[in-house]
Amino acid sequence: MEPAEKLHWAPPSRLEGRVRAAEPETRPDAALSSILRVVRASEGRPTPQSGAPASAQEWAGLIERVRAAASRARDVEAQAQEQDQRVQDLLERVREDVSAASERVRAAEVRAEAIQAQAEARIRTAEARAEAAEERARIAEDWLARVHETITSEFAAFPESRTLG
Repeated sequence: MEPAEKLHWAPPSRLEGRVRAAEPETRPDAALSSILRVVRASEGRPTPQSGAPASAQEWAGLIERVRAAASRARDVEAQAQEQDQRVQDLLERVREDVSAASERVRAAEVRAEAIQAQAEARIRTAEARAEAAEERARIAEDWLARVHETITSEFAAFPESRTLG
């Protein structure tokens, strides 16, 4: 836990603010004395009584802390912007990758449809050839049956008693 977080600090209420506004300040640095008390406490130094004026060294230390905090805030902001830019770049690459993948899917689908249409055409051609071959085979069988019948009927008329030879 940071030293400043350990300190109990309560913001002034509205009533206290009105009372303070009505009372004139006796010291120009009175409004900032609470900040110096926090800085002293965070450094582990004892806090002087409220009547003791702040030294130039304490004010310089406070200014240096403010500058360091501002520098750190700028560094954090720069890092956040760099991180945001990296995230944006990554998102853009992901979008491009998704777009390219979608395009590859579409191209593959078109190729698959073309291959399927080609296969269906080849199947139809093969079926037509098979039907034509079956028709030719049926016609050839019919002719063979006629030739067999003709041979059988024509040669059956010869007497069997006749021998060759």
